Amino acid sequence: EHHLAYTMMFRQLPFAEIAQGYALLFFPKMPDLKHINIDFKNPLKIKARDIKYKDKNREKQRIKNAQIRREKNEAEKKAREEQEAERRKKKRKQKPKRRRKRVHQEIKEEWEDLQREANLMKKLKKGKMSKKDFLKAVGEASDED
Repeated sequence: EHHLAYTMMFRQLPFAEIAQGYALLFFPKMPDLKHINIDFKNPLKIKARDIKYKDKNREKQRIKNAQIRREKNEAEKKAREEQEAERRKKKRKQKPKRRRKRVHQEIKEEWEDLQREANLMKKLKKGKMSKKDFLKAVGEASDED
């Protein structure tokens, strides 16, 4: 039975030398290589998109596809920027400070009402106010008497 999680140290492999052995100019984007820093000793100043096909028809198709891809990317970027601007605009319109003030004001009014009712209850207990007057002041109907 095999107990090791891996058979070799993947991060310690000489990826730059392996790539040069296969005549690679760059590594493909892969999730496995995402966290590995690969430094070529003598990097070439050539970009993959600058390499042309020998066949004229394939080169025309490559240029056409690259142009379509570029336009699509620009359109998507513009749409994202518009959505972001719209989201920021909506966020500015919300004005959360007013909401906080309104909620604070409501809480303050509730506490004032509670304080007023507590004072009325004290008056009722001391006999300075009748039950009918208390119910009227509190806002409850006096159907009991």
